[in-house]
Amino acid sequence: MDDALYWVWLQCALGVSSSLRTQDILAAFGGKGENAAERIHAATDYDRRVSGVFTGRQLARLNQAQLSAAESIAEECAQQQMHILTPQSADYPLRLLELVNHPLVLYAKGSLGCLRQHLGIAVVGTRRADRKSIDIAGRLSASLARAGCVIVSGGAMGIDSAAHRGVLSVPGGQTVAVLGCGIRFNYLMENSALRESIAASGAVVSEFPGNTPALAHHFPIRNRIISGMAAGTVVVEAGERSGSLITAECAAEQGRDVFAVPGDAFGSTYTGANKLIRDGAKPVFSAMDVLEEYELIFPELLDMKRAERHLGSSAAPILAPQPAAKERQRRPTAPRKTQQKEPAAAAQPASPPQGLEGTIVALLAKDALHVDAICKSTGERLGAVFTALTNLEMDGLVRQLPGKLYEIATEK
Repeated sequence: MDDALYWVWLQCALGVSSSLRTQDILAAFGGKGENAAERIHAATDYDRRVSGVFTGRQLARLNQAQLSAAESIAEECAQQQMHILTPQSADYPLRLLELVNHPLVLYAKGSLGCLRQHLGIAVVGTRRADRKSIDIAGRLSASLARAGCVIVSGGAMGIDSAAHRGVLSVPGGQTVAVLGCGIRFNYLMENSALRESIAASGAVVSEFPGNTPALAHHFPIRNRIISGMAAGTVVVEAGERSGSLITAECAAEQGRDVFAVPGDAFGSTYTGANKLIRDGAKPVFSAMDVLEEYELIFPELLDMKRAERHLGSSAAPILAPQPAAKERQRRPTAPRKTQQKEPAAAAQPASPPQGLEGTIVALLAKDALHVDAICKSTGERLGAVFTALTNLEMDGLVRQLPGKLYEIATEK
């Protein structure tokens, strides 16, 4: 606890901010090793100034901060059975250490083993989600958890809660809730039972100490931790101004994968997720669309056989009604025997794809191609190519392979 005390002191002095360049500060005083925070505490004002890593305001706060404030926080954590995690702690999430602005301190309650799990997947979305998206988030998270992923989300209402509950329905499933307030603050009391369930099998985590209230500007700060703990972030439903888009933006800036579940093209609550796909996020139709990106990287962690190929009934994708499906419904119903013999023909759209989609189909007819190769051959932007590929996937004409390769979809 003595070592952690200096890290808590440093956090109290510098404050909690996503703009704090933690890596630079710690590197100037010996890296993330066990003495970095203590060295900053012991350093003279001159040494802190010449390091060049502190602003004038930060220097003033360092001079004013008292170790007694950190001692009070540490004492409170001990009484509440909360863990204090610092960059030197064995249970500090490894992926967070890769961030230039990683937290100086994390406060955690629950099982700490899941925090160092190598394959975390963030599942986020709007708080005002419709029933269909709630269902999708729950089943997607459950399927990912069965395959061996730890699901990270924000503990809020809507998609976050659905993701956590989906994991908790899986025996042995682990999920992490990252809060935008102190763990002891009475925020969203209707979700207090859910947070207790999460702590029982996973962990509740916050960068904010004790009873820090849930202020609006805390949540964008919190979002970098949600994406930072995960290899990829899945956005299930998000409007154009949804906070979950900040999480997706953080993921992209951190070099992590971004996924999105497509939704109603004319529904305002799906605009943000649909635009992510337009701009290059991988569309998600099942847990396999996420897992196949990591199958070869983490073979020892994943059990692909336990992931569902479709969320819901075996015949139904997790997406909102697809244009191609609507088109098929308008056609005269063929005899049952004919449908069984020619399922591929029944799934084709009424006319061949035109424009960029037609060009892509012609390219893939020759060989499977990486999305970058498709962009190069067509001369189109990545966003436009992804949009065309998504439409072709929805029509059943192409499918995606691991590593962002695409091929013509044929019956096997």
